[in-house]
Amino acid sequence: MFDVAVIGQGPAGGMTALRLAEAGHSVVAFDRKKRVGDPIHCGEGLGKIALEHTNYPVGDWAIREVKGNRIRMPNGKSVGLMSPGYSIHRWGLDSKISDDAVAAGTERHEGIKISKVTKENGHWNLFSKDGEVAKAKQLVIAEGRIPNIVTQVGLKGNDKLRLLPGLQYKFKTSDVDFPDTNYFDFYIDPMYADGYIWVFPRDDIFNVGIVATNGAKEGLEYFCREQMSVDPEKRILNDLGDKQNGGLIPRDGPITQFSTKDAYVVGDSAGLTNPITKGGVHVGMLSGEYAAIAIGNELGSGKLVPPSHAINHHELRGQYWENCGEALHPDLESHVWYDRILKRQPWTKQKFVDQSKLIYSLDKRVLNLIGEIYDGRNYSDLPWLKMFAVLIKNPDLAPLAGKLLKIKASLKITETYGW
Repeated sequence: MFDVAVIGQGPAGGMTALRLAEAGHSVVAFDRKKRVGDPIHCGEGLGKIALEHTNYPVGDWAIREVKGNRIRMPNGKSVGLMSPGYSIHRWGLDSKISDDAVAAGTERHEGIKISKVTKENGHWNLFSKDGEVAKAKQLVIAEGRIPNIVTQVGLKGNDKLRLLPGLQYKFKTSDVDFPDTNYFDFYIDPMYADGYIWVFPRDDIFNVGIVATNGAKEGLEYFCREQMSVDPEKRILNDLGDKQNGGLIPRDGPITQFSTKDAYVVGDSAGLTNPITKGGVHVGMLSGEYAAIAIGNELGSGKLVPPSHAINHHELRGQYWENCGEALHPDLESHVWYDRILKRQPWTKQKFVDQSKLIYSLDKRVLNLIGEIYDGRNYSDLPWLKMFAVLIKNPDLAPLAGKLLKIKASLKITETYGW
C-alpha cells in the first residue's frame, strides 16, 4: 500500500510526486508514455517566474533566454508581455522533474496507462489493462486533457468536444526568411480561429506552431509559406526524432471542482491552461505544489500553509493570500482546502476566462487598430491619447475602449501565469 499514487508525469504530476517524496511519503507514479516526455507536446517555452513560484531550479532543459512575449496583430504591430523566460526542451523539463521525484524515492512506471480506479475500505485500487497495479491511500490525477480517471472519481472533466488541436514544426533558421529575435511571438488573426500561430526562437532553430479550430495543418503550412518563405517539407526532426509534435489543449477554463475526498486533479486534467496563450506548465506545476501540501496535511506530514516562496511573491501577497479570510482556514479538510485555494487564484476566476476570450472575438480591423494603438509597447503602457485619437477617427468602434480595458486586465494575469 502506497501513501500516494500519481497518474501522469507531466509537469503537474511530476511536481506533486517530487514534493510528496521529498516529504518522506511512499509514492508510486504511472505515465502512459513509453518514457516521460516522449512524445513532445506543443510549445516549449517557460517563464522564469514559474521557477520562482515553485522554487524549482533551471536546468539544461533551458536552451535560450528570451525577453518576453509579443502578441502580433495581422498588420504586424505588436502588444508586449515583457515577462522573461526560456525556450526549453519540453521533454527535458518533464523528464527532469519526474527523475527528481524518482531520486527522492518515487517508484515510477512508464508505458503503463491507468484505465480504472476504484475505492475500497478507504483506499484506491489502480488498474491497467493487465489488472491491478497498485493500491494507495491518496490519488493524484494528472492524466492530461482527456478525462477518464477524473470522471471515475465523481468529478467533471474537460469537455472532449471543446479541446483545441495544436501542431508544431521545427525549421533551421538558415532555411527560413524570418528575423531571429529574443522574443516569443504570437500571431493572432481571425484566419486562425480561436487561436494563433507561435514562433519561438531556439539555437539555430525556430519552433513554429498553431492552435486553431478551423484546420491546424492548413493554417500552419500557410504561415510557413507566406510569412517565413519556407516549404513545410523542409521541417526537421525534433529532439526525439519526430517531424512534428502536437496534441489537444483544454480551452474552456478550469473544471468545476478540483478535488474530492482523497483525490486531487492537477494540470491539464483540471483545465488549467491559459485562455490566451494556451500555456499550462506554470499553473500545472503550481497545482502540483498545492496538491502536495493538501495531501501532506491529510497524511500527517505537514500543514495547510502555502509555500513561503509563493507567499513572498508580491502578486500573490497583494491579490490573494492576505485576503483569504476564513475561506482557507487551516482546519479545513485537505481536499476542500485544495479546491478553494485553486478557485481563489487569479488565473482560475471565471471573469479572467471571459476577459481572455475577448481578444479572439475581434475582427482583423479591430486587431489592427489595437496594434496601431500599442505599436510595440507593453500591455501595461496603454497610450490613452492615441487610443482616443483612433476612436475619434473610428466612432463606430467606441465599444472598443471597454473591451480594450478588459483585454488589458486579462493580459496582466497572462503575463505572469500564461506560460
